[in-house]
Amino acid sequence: MNVLITGASGHLSSFLFEEADHGNHDVWGVDIVPPKYSSAKDRVRITDVREQDILKEAMEGTDAIIHTAAQISVQSSIQDPVTDGDINVLGTVSALRAAVDANVKKFIFISSAAVYGNPISIPITEFHPTGPLSPYGTGKLAAEEYVRMFERTYEIETVIIRPFNFYSSRADAENPYSGVITKFINDIKNNKRIVVSGDGSQTRDFIHASDVARMVFSVLESEVSGVTLNCGSGKETSIAELAEMLAELFTEEIPIEYSKAKKGEIMHSAADMRLAEELLGFSTSITLKEGLSECLNQLSAKTPMSMQ
Repeated sequence: MNVLITGASGHLSSFLFEEADHGNHDVWGVDIVPPKYSSAKDRVRITDVREQDILKEAMEGTDAIIHTAAQISVQSSIQDPVTDGDINVLGTVSALRAAVDANVKKFIFISSAAVYGNPISIPITEFHPTGPLSPYGTGKLAAEEYVRMFERTYEIETVIIRPFNFYSSRADAENPYSGVITKFINDIKNNKRIVVSGDGSQTRDFIHASDVARMVFSVLESEVSGVTLNCGSGKETSIAELAEMLAELFTEEIPIEYSKAKKGEIMHSAADMRLAEELLGFSTSITLKEGLSECLNQLSAKTPMSMQ
């Protein structure tokens, strides 16, 4: 199958390229920046997804699109909602239009669990009410509606995937908006104590990025269309438990501190994964402990460390 990935130089896309190679798919991508991951090397064309004519040309002969291109910072979206909407909403519309014009059969949109906002029940099903708390989540939700409309109006097969908190050792520690796992591991790297926001009772659903990529290609290779699917582990882990797990896995003692709680932070989150299991037979293959061990092993391989 010929597949084009937008946002192809990103963290998740590095795993998508690897998963594509395992399935012997012909995959290339577009992004506004060159790739830094080896799996994407020499396979990414520098193109903005809002350049519709260029994007259409890149999509010619493509069977399916995996649309990951996005502005990913919640904080940046709050500071500049116009740019966030331009990239995440209009960029998605541009990619959809180009896909239709290029006669692409299937369009997979990588959305976000941020569309749910504060959940009223756990685990969160795909039919849970949406109420995003940021322009980022709102933009993803608006883009979802465009995806659904394009399927109805332009007869292109679509699937929306809502990842929860995905991570890996490849996540950019220099990005201040990286997830909590990357933040904690960066603290360890710099010989700092792990600092937990609040009392650590807030919970998240963590899934390794390679499992997200595996689910995406399960969708791609299936006949499933016209659905929205959660992508998580289905397990709820508290931030305090996460910090303790990292401290236990690390080879030297590392202290854990608790700080003032962040305002407006979602307290609990976990995906209901029954629909993905029913339609795709999907379940995660990497446990949180295994994923954290991999992150710490990669860290040790890159950086000699000694705790003070």
